[in-house]
Amino acid sequence: MCVLVETPDIRLLIDPGAAIMQPRYPAPTELKLYYLELATAALVAAAARATHIAITHYHYDHHRPDIPELFREKTLWIKDPNRWINRSQWERSRYFLSVLASERGIALEEVPPEKGEYPDPLEGLPRARKEGASEELRRKWRKRFLGLVRIWEQGPWISSGPFGAQVVYADGKVFEIGETTVRFTEPLFHGVEYASPGWVLAIVVEHGGKKFLYSSDLQGPIIEDYAEWIAAEAPDVLVLDGPATYLRGPLQAAATLERAIRNCAEAVRGARARVTILDHHLTREPRFRDACREAFSAGAITGAEALGLPPLTDRLSTWKAKGKLEEMVERARAGELDSYLPSRGLSVDLLGL
Repeated sequence: MCVLVETPDIRLLIDPGAAIMQPRYPAPTELKLYYLELATAALVAAAARATHIAITHYHYDHHRPDIPELFREKTLWIKDPNRWINRSQWERSRYFLSVLASERGIALEEVPPEKGEYPDPLEGLPRARKEGASEELRRKWRKRFLGLVRIWEQGPWISSGPFGAQVVYADGKVFEIGETTVRFTEPLFHGVEYASPGWVLAIVVEHGGKKFLYSSDLQGPIIEDYAEWIAAEAPDVLVLDGPATYLRGPLQAAATLERAIRNCAEAVRGARARVTILDHHLTREPRFRDACREAFSAGAITGAEALGLPPLTDRLSTWKAKGKLEEMVERARAGELDSYLPSRGLSVDLLGL
């Protein structure tokens, strides 16, 4: 999902992370590891050009604390590690900040929690309350939210103070660099109401009358109000994580997937962006295009297609059908398969597509 956004004022690298493909992804493990190497090389190359880095949440396909050189001499705008965050990312964010502190020769500072209110986040989502999950499910999921509030209220929190202006908790903030505006949303659900993966930040970048919107992990979006917001923003370029169709079955209720597919189409149709990249969760299994045919009919393309390639799941199907999969594995072993991609990915002019 990583994107490098360039304007005359700023080169903003968003979510420099990559993780190995899920167990059910239709590729041999050797190819999965090889493409992770290519992705990592692309992250390093992009970070070398970036002036700023944004991290919308602390999943490892969105940040890489194991590669501290990505973050050297950069200004970081990151998800608040102290509130509107789940238990897992509470821990991951602290590890990440400890890596940054070590790199920068400073010490982390624990502080008492700030006093604050934590209203039920569903109250600000009228369409989801009306059209979304049943009240029975929401009551069950709300208990998880209330348990997290207790963690946020007890702390301790990690202060950004020792980092000065180099690390800023970006939730709901707006930054102006020259004539470029970078706007972070308030925390949004990573999936359904009270989603167990926690919250993410979406990002809007504006310059010269052009607007770029990056959804982060909204998983469709599943939430109706988020689809409505994306459409209302009317970006020129939209990078949208699609529905997690690869989780169909026991890991995702059919009604939730149908909801995500419906809202994805609404967002793409309503935004009417010049370029819509629909990817991330969506392209992890070969049937994604059938599931989201309405969004693709409205003009969306995948990230691979923006690079002039079919998505990898399509290529894998072709290699298997032609009996060429082992040949491609051999090319990967030799370091030759798609070896140009780490640099190719830096030069796509989305507005020029």
